[in-house]
Amino acid sequence: MKYFRLFMSAMLFLAFTNTYVMADDVEVDKLTKALTNYQNTGDVKNCITIRNIRSTDVIDDQHILFKAGSGKAYLNKLPSHCPRLGIEKRIAYRATIGKLCNVDTITVLYPLSISSGPRCGLGKFEVYEKIPSEEKS
Repeated sequence: MKYFRLFMSAMLFLAFTNTYVMADDVEVDKLTKALTNYQNTGDVKNCITIRNIRSTDVIDDQHILFKAGSGKAYLNKLPSHCPRLGIEKRIAYRATIGKLCNVDTITVLYPLSISSGPRCGLGKFEVYEKIPSEEKS
């Protein structure tokens, strides 16, 4: 009986470990796909100006891509996973100085609900630039 419990514990551990690795692989694929037309500039910013944000793409529970005018985009990797962010894909944020910064938070929005979801802290913003059409191929 002792060996059976040990065997079952090991099997459960392996099952959850493999599931976690597969989930990470899926997140990496989503991130790679979202950044297909962009190249990393190597710049990192603490804040971005809100009026320059044209759209926001939630990639998964830990990555948000803020697209700006003039072909720039800012990838924000949250310091930790934000529950249901990758499922709901809708956020709200409030900034008092006209900038969204790494000390601010986002709130996950639930559809058709009067309540909002979890609040999660932002990380720093990695700067990306759109790859010109002739360079893509």
